[in-house]
Amino acid sequence: MTRVIIYSGKGGTGKTTVSAATATLLAHKGRRTLVVSSDPAHSLADVLGKSLSREQPTTLTPTLSGLEIDTVYEWRRNLGGFQQFISSTYSSRGVDRSTAAELANQPGLDEILALQRIMTEAESGRWDAIVLDTAPTGNTLRLLAYPEMIIGGDTGRKLFDVYRGFANVARPFRRDMPKDKFFEEIGVLLEQMQKLSNFLLSTDVSIRLVLNPEKLPLLETRRAYTFLSLYGLLLDAVMINKILPQRLELGAFFDYWVDLQKGYIAEIETSFTPTPLFKTFLQDSEPIGLARLLEVGQKTFGEKDPGSLLYTERPIWLDQWNEEGTPGLYELCVRLPFLEAEMIEFERTTTDLTICVEKWHRSLALPRILYNCTLGEYRYEDGILRLEFREEEESTNAKRQIDEDLFVKLA
Repeated sequence: MTRVIIYSGKGGTGKTTVSAATATLLAHKGRRTLVVSSDPAHSLADVLGKSLSREQPTTLTPTLSGLEIDTVYEWRRNLGGFQQFISSTYSSRGVDRSTAAELANQPGLDEILALQRIMTEAESGRWDAIVLDTAPTGNTLRLLAYPEMIIGGDTGRKLFDVYRGFANVARPFRRDMPKDKFFEEIGVLLEQMQKLSNFLLSTDVSIRLVLNPEKLPLLETRRAYTFLSLYGLLLDAVMINKILPQRLELGAFFDYWVDLQKGYIAEIETSFTPTPLFKTFLQDSEPIGLARLLEVGQKTFGEKDPGSLLYTERPIWLDQWNEEGTPGLYELCVRLPFLEAEMIEFERTTTDLTICVEKWHRSLALPRILYNCTLGEYRYEDGILRLEFREEEESTNAKRQIDEDLFVKLA
């Protein structure tokens, strides 16, 4: 399987440089590597010192290729019918054609198309590793959340089927009803969202957060860490970039900033341990071009393999306790650091649990074993949210009876 590494972080922290350095080092080690930018303000080509295509990967070395994703191209290739319907709907209501074309680019779908392109490249078998340089943290979090939000569960799919049936009936009487191509593309999109959700949660995909040793990047990285944990995404490293070197000849002005950075580095280490941390010092000159990027990658990772899964602890798991003849007691555990218990809210259905943390919310599909359990108390300890689920006595007796009946049949 293709190893996929997604770099995210606050704007200006050096994500593009770290992404390009990682990809260059992987390619230097003989792995067929693709480095991709999904940031609309592309700077990957500038860092590599090479022009890149926005439609197909550009070969840079025998083992390294680059791509700056063009969302307009992806729109036309994947959702031309959808875009045409939205644009024509706006035009029929008196909106200027050029404005209607812009409005047809629905918010968030450009990020989805970028992520879909990454999945397509990963499934192609052409690459051993793909390194993704994303937009600043806020857009990245939206990108990673959208697949699950768009799917809408079974309810979303049923509503889509109802609307499609209604459109087929009403189309002979109304001109503004979408055509079959529209529904075919949306149906494919919903299927792709399900695939993207599974893809992001696979063991071949991990996120690495890039920050500078400063207060604002640290606070934003903590929020991103919480979000990634909430959505069950695997964070396998934190990259501290632009660290000032400590040199005697720099003088008192730089001594102040070096000491300030030391304090933030210590706080970062405390915040994110045991997640592996990698440090990149500010270079003597701009790291532009493959040779300089390779040097940065080697200094950053040292003897570590940049393509390996550096940390494997999952953010969501299930613990179970129960004694013979007693109802089962389970704890659904979610690693959510940097929170206060008052910030968390829940909403339970039979098969799903929605966890709300500030403006973010996530609907978790509960393990089948919890369907007939009652949600009890919760506690938040050492950055871990523990939700208690308890089997009802009747459910336990029914399950025991099923086991006994099965034993009799087998005997």
